[in-house]
Amino acid sequence: MDLLNGCVRMEMVSRYTDDETLFLKNIGYRVQFFRKKSGMSQEELAEKSSLSYSTISHIESSAAYPMSIVALYRIADALGVSPYQLLKFD
Repeated sequence: MDLLNGCVRMEMVSRYTDDETLFLKNIGYRVQFFRKKSGMSQEELAEKSSLSYSTISHIESSAAYPMSIVALYRIADALGVSPYQLLKFD
């Protein structure tokens, strides 16, 4: 934080640590893996999980996208897997 023209300017700080970012990205990769394995499109998964297409797309993207436990549960249920399988990173 520094003073610029009498105003306080906050420096941008990453929202997540590197480990947290990797954790969220890995969930997205697992969602995509199980979705493709089941032969579902993102639109179908969104409808079946009662989430928006945009949410599914963001979760599967290469960016870290936070989600609630309820969203994780709905996605797992729609994919026919346990939520644990979306969190397992061996």
